[in-house]
Amino acid sequence: MELTDKNYENIIKNNEKPVFIDFYSPTCGPCLMLTKLIDERLEKYGEENGVKVVKCDVSRNPKLASAFKVRSVPFTIAVLKNEKLKYPEIGLKHETYYFELIDKLAGKGSFLSRLFT
Repeated sequence: MELTDKNYENIIKNNEKPVFIDFYSPTCGPCLMLTKLIDERLEKYGEENGVKVVKCDVSRNPKLASAFKVRSVPFTIAVLKNEKLKYPEIGLKHETYYFELIDKLAGKGSFLSRLFT
């Protein structure tokens, strides 16, 4: 799902679930790798575990990029209840990082530990 300056209120402020946001640029190679992971697997995984996963194009949504103080992309962050910000990260991480973060936001055990139990 695409987060925009216009739908921010509905997705973030009116949401009881934790929200994982990926700030990206369509001209950034690592960003495209992460958006592909989100589109193909992470968004569905988040939905199954009670975490909303969204992405935000910084070039089309400068107000949000400014509000979250995005200085470099990809930039990811989690928004919890009461708009509390957690886990800000700059740069592309290994895909297991993102699945484990979704687990952490959902209050579950580690993604990897659940694979091997």
